[in-house]
Amino acid sequence: MLDGFARSITYLRISITDRCNYRCRYCMPEKGIDKKSHRDILSLEDIYEIIQTAVEMGFSKIRLTGGEPLVRKGVIELCRSISGLSGVK
Repeated sequence: MLDGFARSITYLRISITDRCNYRCRYCMPEKGIDKKSHRDILSLEDIYEIIQTAVEMGFSKIRLTGGEPLVRKGVIELCRSISGLSGVK
């Protein structure tokens, strides 16, 4: 995959939580945000499928974000699955 300057894009950053829990000034409005229900965010299986497709397209570095992503139940197994994908560094 190439960007507008024909540079190869190999890095994917994907949030696995619906909001950051750090409340940094640059990403959190003063009034906060509305919490989403579990049915309104992607499942870890859906996230894995997206990452798997991205790796097939040439992405080799995956960063899981979302405040403290390790608070999401099941994230350790997701990390294991991602690290098992051929092509992920």
